[in-house]
Amino acid sequence: MSVLLRALWPDPGPPPREPGTWADLGEDIAAGLVEHDLGDVVAIGHSFGAVASLVAAVRSPDRIRALCLLDPTMVLAEQIDRIYRLDAHGVRQHRLAVKARERRHEFESEQDAFTYWRPKSLFHDWSDEAVWRYVRCALKPKPDLSGFTLAWPAEWEAHYYEGLYEGSWAELDRLDPSMPVLVIRGATTDTFLPAAVERFRAARPSATIVDVAGHGHLFPQAEAGVTHRIVADWLGGIGNRG
Repeated sequence: MSVLLRALWPDPGPPPREPGTWADLGEDIAAGLVEHDLGDVVAIGHSFGAVASLVAAVRSPDRIRALCLLDPTMVLAEQIDRIYRLDAHGVRQHRLAVKARERRHEFESEQDAFTYWRPKSLFHDWSDEAVWRYVRCALKPKPDLSGFTLAWPAEWEAHYYEGLYEGSWAELDRLDPSMPVLVIRGATTDTFLPAAVERFRAARPSATIVDVAGHGHLFPQAEAGVTHRIVADWLGGIGNRG
């Protein structure tokens, strides 16, 4: 199951004016575990969802028994600047947040969206089936049923990007030392870079770290079967140990 991010709540309204962090998302997950009385959870998150899952595991060690991070956006301090650019007024802007605000957000039909997204370089290693799944998850009908719009409003998407959490390494240090941790990384990723992997290994030598060859940050969508097998094998292993 998944605890929905606030952008996907019914009638979420505009995002907060004040900047948030991915730690806020992790605390939402932790609160959701309490609200639904969930325990013995294996937390699995991708990208900044991985960081949110890490935060939730730190906050709720009594409810989360294992942690799986898929290409986590755990960025070293010396890499932060490449994520930002200066706009025409000299204001520092998160590159992905800028793209989120500029992206196309309305489509006449699901086929229209598929035709638009299929040739994008972002999806170059995805199957048609994976792109169709993305279409059906990413869109919702417009209120007047005249077409579709993005399920994630642009301002919310930008808000999440701008929530880059520089405290993720400190969260890793606070994680229960006995909690099993799996990290799966796209071998060609531009997100969880080799220097970050080495820092992670140093901080958590007991962690299992696996690369998915030939794929980048979006390997869970491009190689869902491979990702599932890695996670399933790991869960089998920690189950035997536990």
